[in-house]
Amino acid sequence: MELWTFEHFITIIPAIIIFAIITFILNRLLRNKSYKIRMIPFQVVAGILLLSEVLKQVISIFNGYNLYHIPLHVCSLFVFLIPLMAFYRGKGENIIRTLTCTVCMSLTLFMIVYPNLIYSKEDILGFFKNYFAFHTVFFHNGVLFAFMLIIGLNLHSYDKKKYDKYVLICSAGYSLVAAIMAQLLKINFSNFYTCNVGPINDLVNNIKNSIGYVGGQTLYVVILILLHIAFFYGSYKLYILFDLIVKKMTNKSKKQIN
Repeated sequence: MELWTFEHFITIIPAIIIFAIITFILNRLLRNKSYKIRMIPFQVVAGILLLSEVLKQVISIFNGYNLYHIPLHVCSLFVFLIPLMAFYRGKGENIIRTLTCTVCMSLTLFMIVYPNLIYSKEDILGFFKNYFAFHTVFFHNGVLFAFMLIIGLNLHSYDKKKYDKYVLICSAGYSLVAAIMAQLLKINFSNFYTCNVGPINDLVNNIKNSIGYVGGQTLYVVILILLHIAFFYGSYKLYILFDLIVKKMTNKSKKQIN
C-alpha cells in the first residue's frame, strides 16, 4: 500500500509547479476579461483531453479492444464532464459545472494523497514507450491542470444554490452502473470487482471465505457504492469551502490593490 513512489514524486510535483505558474500568468492576463475569453484556455485543455481519449479508444479497437478501456472508470467521467463544461451553454449549465468541479476535487485529493492508486510507476516509466501508459499519466495530470484553470480563472464560483441532490443522484447513478457492469464483464471498473488496496482486498477475501463468494462480493459492492457516493459528496462540500476561501482571498487582494 505505497501511497507515493519516487517516480510519482519527481513527475507530479514539477507538473503541479508548472501548472501553477501557467495558471498564475493566465490569471494576470485574463482576470479582467469576459467569461467567454477566460474560458478559452480551459476549452483548449478540454479539447486536448477529449482527443487523447478518442485516440486511446481507436488504438484499443485496432488492437482487438480491451474491455478495461470502456469509459466506466471514475476518471472516465472527465471525458464527458470537462468537454461539457467547456462547450455546453444552456439549461443545467451550472449543474454540469458543479459536477465537473466535484469530480475534479475528488481526483485532486487522490493525486495529493494516494497517486499510486490513480496510476502506477510502471505507467510513468512507460510514458514514452506505450500510448496507453502515456495517456494514463497525461490525462490525469491534464485534469489536474484543468481544475487549476477553473479555480485560477474563476470559471465556476459557488453561488449559494444547493446542488446536493444532483451530486448525490449522479454519483449514485454512476456507481450503480459501474458496479453492475464490473460484475457482468468481470472488469475492475473503479475497484468494483476487486480492490487494488492489498490489505482491504485481503480482508474482503477473508469475508468471502467466511460467508461465501456471492454474499461477500455483494457486501463489498454495496459498501463500495456507499463509499463512492460519500466521497463524491464530501468532495463537493470541500470544493464549496475551497471556492469560498479562494473568493475571499481574491476579494481581499483586490481591496488592497484599490
